[in-house]
Amino acid sequence: MVRITKISFYIACIIGSIVAVWHFFVPYSSEWFSYIPDAPTEIIQSINYINFCFSFLLAGISLLLIIVQKKLFDGSKELRIFYAFFTLVWLSRIIIQLIWPWPSSLQLWLVVAFSMEFIFALIPMIYLLKNTGKQ
Repeated sequence: MVRITKISFYIACIIGSIVAVWHFFVPYSSEWFSYIPDAPTEIIQSINYINFCFSFLLAGISLLLIIVQKKLFDGSKELRIFYAFFTLVWLSRIIIQLIWPWPSSLQLWLVVAFSMEFIFALIPMIYLLKNTGKQ
């Protein structure tokens, strides 16, 4: 079980990193701003700032979790809380996707993708919760 848990952990963190790096470029590759050609500069910059902060934070959290994974699996309470937040982020992404569906054929793909990422993140979380205090 420990092997599956750690593999799932690495997959979740690597996917988080990939999504983060991809998001640095997606506004330009998907031409986000072509949908709002008359938007004031403040709106464009706000979208840029939010996207940059999201990408930077997700990349940082994912990479930091990989760096501290030994201490996390050794039982650090603070790192379990940090990892629980990472898992909660992906759960919230699924909930948002269901409440405010994506207005295109990508909706199903997005729900499936975010659900798979959440499952990869959840497996280690369950392991960490079950093994709290056993170290």
